[in-house]
Amino acid sequence: MTALSLLAVVADSPDDDTVVAVAADFAVRLHSHVRVVSFLSTPVGAVSPALVGGAPTPLIWREFDERQMAVEARIEALVRRYADRLGLSSCADGGGSLVHVPVKETGRSTLMAELPLVDVVVMGQSSVTQGDPWTGPLDEVLMAARTPVLVARDSEPVAGRPAAIAWDGSLEAGRAIRAAVPFLRDASWVALLQAPAKLDTCPSAGADPGRVTEYLARCGITVKDMIKVGGSRIGPALLAAAKGADAGLLVAGAYRHSRLREAVFGGATRSFLTDANGPHLLIVH
Repeated sequence: MTALSLLAVVADSPDDDTVVAVAADFAVRLHSHVRVVSFLSTPVGAVSPALVGGAPTPLIWREFDERQMAVEARIEALVRRYADRLGLSSCADGGGSLVHVPVKETGRSTLMAELPLVDVVVMGQSSVTQGDPWTGPLDEVLMAARTPVLVARDSEPVAGRPAAIAWDGSLEAGRAIRAAVPFLRDASWVALLQAPAKLDTCPSAGADPGRVTEYLARCGITVKDMIKVGGSRIGPALLAAAKGADAGLLVAGAYRHSRLREAVFGGATRSFLTDANGPHLLIVH
């Protein structure tokens, strides 16, 4: 099996260590090639000085550059510490590797340069809640690049824990399952979650759980349980079912409805992303 290429995105936040720890475990367990990059939001005052009392833009950029340099040094040391502790290489030599990628120009440009050849991006809670549904690293990865995102909620490995799949027959959910196969192989058991009353007419014909069971069986993965959920709010209901199953990983499609609708009215994806105490989350748009 081809080793996964993973990108870990850190944001100068308390959960940076969590992101690197989870990504490093994948490097060891799945012989993945992990590259770590930092993404800091551009300071508002650099774009519009008036918003910060007319502060000079060059001064704001200088302070931002100094912060970026300090973050880079800290992340490089963090990556080196995990690599040394776990015996990970700094090059893709057939085993797992873990390497820090220095930011060139901006975090966004560095991130976008990495994404074309990345299988999965690992982020922390701080990264997925940066900005609104249209800005920040999550938007670049999930919406612009259509790359699967694994949100690391704690430093415990994904492997060896139960996994839950939210299945509604949608293209997004199908892409999420395909991306999750390497991780589901290491799960202690797998459960399917479904809210029959919430299935739209269009995809409902393809939402037969048997199709997922058959697909995963061909991948060497056995679905042990099928859990049906109800309630008027599908996101919290699915999360509650995943937590009730003690899932360490929840796999789901993202933004099947428009982001504008989810931002205004809420939605399952929004519920999944904002629940910092939930299981690790793998989502795909």
